[in-house]
Amino acid sequence: MRKMKPLSSRPPIFVLIFMSMFGFIGLVVLISVWSGSGQDDFPPLIFRLLASCIAIAFMAVGFGMPITALIARNSLAANSTTKNIAEAKVEGYKCPNCGAALGQQEVSPSGDMKCSYCHKWWNIHRAG
Repeated sequence: MRKMKPLSSRPPIFVLIFMSMFGFIGLVVLISVWSGSGQDDFPPLIFRLLASCIAIAFMAVGFGMPITALIARNSLAANSTTKNIAEAKVEGYKCPNCGAALGQQEVSPSGDMKCSYCHKWWNIHRAG
């Protein structure tokens, strides 16, 4: 059976390059519509405006999707690293009475908590 990739993985580079081609097509159309060698080379204004709107839409999709995919991938990696560091810090606390790990229990701002196993109160700052 074939393994599926997780959704948070980065899209393949050829997909990003393919999508950016639409942005370059829009850029070429926009430049070619508004630049001409002489006064007779320009199409009528309404056609230039319509072509510009279509070219801007192509550039937004062509450049926006790959950039968004790369930014989302970087932020997911940063969030998972921060989450792993936070989980590692939390898992280090153990109840001084029974030795149970803190896990995902709530801790008061002053550091007091109640052990879910032995039901005794203790402070994570004074536990030793």
